[in-house]
Amino acid sequence: MRSPSLVPVLTAGLVTITAGAAMSLQGRANGLLGQVLGHAVFAALVSFFVGLICVGIALAVSAKSRAAGRRLFTLLRDRALPWWMLLGGLSGCLVVIAQATTIPRIGVAMFTMAFVSGQVTGGLIVDATELPPGGRQRLGVLRILGVVIVLASLAFAAGDRLQSGIPLWTPLLPLVSGALTSVQQAFNGHIRAATESAVVATTVNFTVGFAALVVGAFVLLMTGHPWHGFPTAPDQWWILLGGAFGVVFIALTTVTVARLGVLLLSLFALFGNLVGALALDVLLPIPGSDVTLTTVLSAIGVLIGIVVTILPVPVGPSTSAVRPKSAVRPKSAVRPSSGSRRGPASRT
Repeated sequence: MRSPSLVPVLTAGLVTITAGAAMSLQGRANGLLGQVLGHAVFAALVSFFVGLICVGIALAVSAKSRAAGRRLFTLLRDRALPWWMLLGGLSGCLVVIAQATTIPRIGVAMFTMAFVSGQVTGGLIVDATELPPGGRQRLGVLRILGVVIVLASLAFAAGDRLQSGIPLWTPLLPLVSGALTSVQQAFNGHIRAATESAVVATTVNFTVGFAALVVGAFVLLMTGHPWHGFPTAPDQWWILLGGAFGVVFIALTTVTVARLGVLLLSLFALFGNLVGALALDVLLPIPGSDVTLTTVLSAIGVLIGIVVTILPVPVGPSTSAVRPKSAVRPKSAVRPSSGSRRGPASRT
């Protein structure tokens, strides 16, 4: 009887879809905040500050996380973990800057498609190196095919937007930030594995990103870019919560991954992200966020490409049939070849 076990999986799936939709809200919030404050770097600074407060509280109230933080300092002191592994937060800075810069021009849906396309492309490249915690991953035909489908879908949507007059850099910036997020995920994986704490890895990201943005904001202020002040309209308070939406995504997916696994988690999160982005652009449109049939078809194409990319490679029964029984290794027989693949679900 499988029906009782299906309910927790579906519940975890709905929670993950909600988490994915929260990432769409993060993009819209940071995009609007950049316009209010006067610069994308200022918006990123506020977003990281809010996120840092959230993860700082989580670190402070958890004795296990504090012990993991002390373990991180020991590993860095003994050079057991390279210091440059801490720099993943710089990629997170670029993501928020890309949100604040491009979403007012192209909308949440187009940004999300470009960002996710960059993630899967960057993931394909990073997995072919020694950066991932699990080591180099084999590039299967399905992964390459999925990335081709994703990029073709993005090019279809971007071509339509470019004809309407948007500059080429607007889809390229989220594409590049998404690709660099794959490097960030690899660094985070090493920190999480070394400290056995996702809270510590997330805190490192927000701390490093916030420090870099403080320097960037100071340079902007010194060169004559004014800070226009915080939102004052009664309906704008929520745009300060971009960093909190990111923490909500991390917190929810940390819980649901145990029930869903990485593959289903990626699918549900991406579905929620894309659907949430389309819904925001349709129900609460801003200039540049027009949703056309091309946008919808492209989003479907991107989702199909993601599905193809993270599909497990089937293991044919004929392989074990021709082997002697003594030559079959139980561990490798039950381990799916895509189990170590990282889906493009997480984002800081």
